[in-house]
Amino acid sequence: MNTIEALSMEELRRQFNRTGLRFTPQREAVWRIFEGNPDGLTISQVTVILAPQKIGQATVYRTIRALQDMGYLKWVHEQTGEHRFVVSRSGHSHMLVCRVCSKAVECSDCDLSVLEKLIARQTGFTVEGHHLEFFGLCPDCS
Repeated sequence: MNTIEALSMEELRRQFNRTGLRFTPQREAVWRIFEGNPDGLTISQVTVILAPQKIGQATVYRTIRALQDMGYLKWVHEQTGEHRFVVSRSGHSHMLVCRVCSKAVECSDCDLSVLEKLIARQTGFTVEGHHLEFFGLCPDCS
């Protein structure tokens, strides 16, 4: 994965304020869990980790959703059907996920504008975006 520079708590606080949300100690705790787990975690895993701090699943879920909306977390599919959330700060990107070790890597090269226009023309939909995930074997598992 490309090295992701550390996001300051002050910048994160500003981002929350821009969206009209308070940056509470509970939300900071959720963010720190993801910062410390580069392979990502599921909502249930984060909930278990934060349970001793009396931070509930609803808070974890809402915080993850806000961090996703801000572009700081992306989700990848787990083989169990759950989503695992990983830190992301490169703007528009897609994830490559190893099906053996679950390593997730960002790929920012994406120009699907021609495909989006084709799909819009064929279906009548106004395409507003897309989510694309690649899977296979990472170099270590190949």
